[in-house]
Amino acid sequence: MTLYRSFSKMQIARIFAVSRSTVYDWEIRGCPVRQPDRPGRPAKLDFEAVLDWYLTHEDTKGVSEEGLAMLEKAIRGRKDKHYG
Repeated sequence: MTLYRSFSKMQIARIFAVSRSTVYDWEIRGCPVRQPDRPGRPAKLDFEAVLDWYLTHEDTKGVSEEGLAMLEKAIRGRKDKHYG
């Protein structure tokens, strides 16, 4: 069984240095969201799935491989800084 580190939309916004409304917009545009196990619970996002989606998203089209690697390193650094 694989364990995933789930984050709230607010936490993902902090990690990716965007607003919470941007994360909601990403969801509309296809960013993977894990639906809650029970009604009334907030949806969660798996960091690795969101990062993969983000790095292949249209906003990063035309960015060099080196640029994508730097972007990924910065995002992972913010995650580690804020959430370990």
